[in-house]
Parts: sequence; structure tokens; C-alpha cells
Amino acid sequence: MKKIILLLLMALPIAGFAEDSITNTTWKSSIALGATYKTGNTEQTLFTLNMKADQKAPTHDWMNSLYAEQGKTGGKQTQGQVRGQSNYRHMFGQSNFFGGWFAEAYTDSIKQIRTRIKTGPDLGYYFVRTKKMTFDVSAGLNAVYERTATTEDSYAECRLATHFVWNFVDNASYYFTAEYSADVEDTNNGSGLLVTGLKNKVNEHLSMFIELRDEYDNIVSSSKIDHNDLTIMAGIGYDF
Repeated sequence: MKKIILLLLMALPIAGFAEDSITNTTWKSSIALGATYKTGNTEQTLFTLNMKADQKAPTHDWMNSLYAEQGKTGGKQTQGQVRGQSNYRHMFGQSNFFGGWFAEAYTDSIKQIRTRIKTGPDLGYYFVRTKKMTFDVSAGLNAVYERTATTEDSYAECRLATHFVWNFVDNASYYFTAEYSADVEDTNNGSGLLVTGLKNKVNEHLSMFIELRDEYDNIVSSSKIDHNDLTIMAGIGYDF
């Protein structure tokens, strides 16, 4: 009897997810611009751009993002980064497994990374994939080209990633993304990215949001550069 009750409890959420399954193709896109200016003891400026465009369909998902920041403190540049990512995923039949392709272009003038381009296949699994919630893990292998202020290199890296999105009410959602990549021949040469935040729709096109970004590099080009680069943003974005 206890086993039957346990099976019923396990089946209830699964049945609920089935009713909320993805049955058509939808696009969700947003753009947020930010600007900060401070004067007095220290003059500081910071400009940010945060764009996202996600497509969900019964047979595939396609996630795209572009983040850029430019800033100065006391007349000296202290922020200067652009990161664009794209990840296409195709579902394997009716299962929750998927195969896809990942690509990233990155530059950071503070870390003296002029160009870093990576691309490669990945495999993953959706633990939940509905209109209200998605949760997945994936692993992949990328070919990487990197050019810094002093060196130029090409290598292969492994990449682990997880994504979680929860639309807990009609107008509000929570999202979490984390990934870590490392050189397959030198695992000490690794980097990570964590993005998490809350978003609340004000109307059809405007949303308020707060987002935390943490970028980690295990090896940095200078002792003056921190291994962790943390940014917290809050503002209003435009959905289209």
C-alpha cells in the first residue's frame, strides 16, 4: 500500500507537467540598457547592454544572449567586455535527451583578452521541460581560439552547464544559469559564468528585473585582476 501511495505522489507532478507541455513555437526576446554616473570624490561611469532571445518549440530550443559593459573610474577604464552566446538544442524524439551546438564570442579589455571564440557540440538532459519550468544539464566539447595582448592559442575544452527557469506566477519568473569550462590538457586553465535573476512584467512590453552575474577565471593575466568579477544590475527592460 505504501508503494502504491508513493507511486501516486510521484505521478501527480509528472501528470501536471504533461498538461503544461510545450506544444507550439514561441519567441521571447528582451533588451535592457543601463547607465550609471557618479561624481564627487570619484568620477565613475558605467554603461551596460543586456539582450536575450529564446525560442522554444516541441522539437527544439534555441537560446541566445548578448551582454556588454563599458565603464571608467577616475578617468581610467575599469570595465570593458562583450560576450555573445548561442545554443541550439534538438530533442531526441519523445525523450528528454537533446543534442545541440554551442558557440560563444568574448572580449575583455581589462583581462587583456582581445578575442576568445569557442564552438562545439553538446549533449544534455531535461529533468523538466514545460511552459512554466525548465531544468537541464549538459556537457560538451569546444574548439577554442584565444588571442590576448601577448599570446595566441588554440585548444580544446570541456564544458558543463545547467539552466533553470521557473515562471512561478503569470507575470514573474526566476532564472539561473551556471557553466564551467576547462582546457582538456590543462584543467587549471578554467573559467566559469553564473547568471541568476528575477523578472517581473509591468505590462505587455515592460519588465522590472534584478540580475547577478559572476564571472570566474582560474588563471588571470595580472595580480591586479581579481579571479571573480561580480556585477549586480537592476532596472527596466523592453520585451518584444
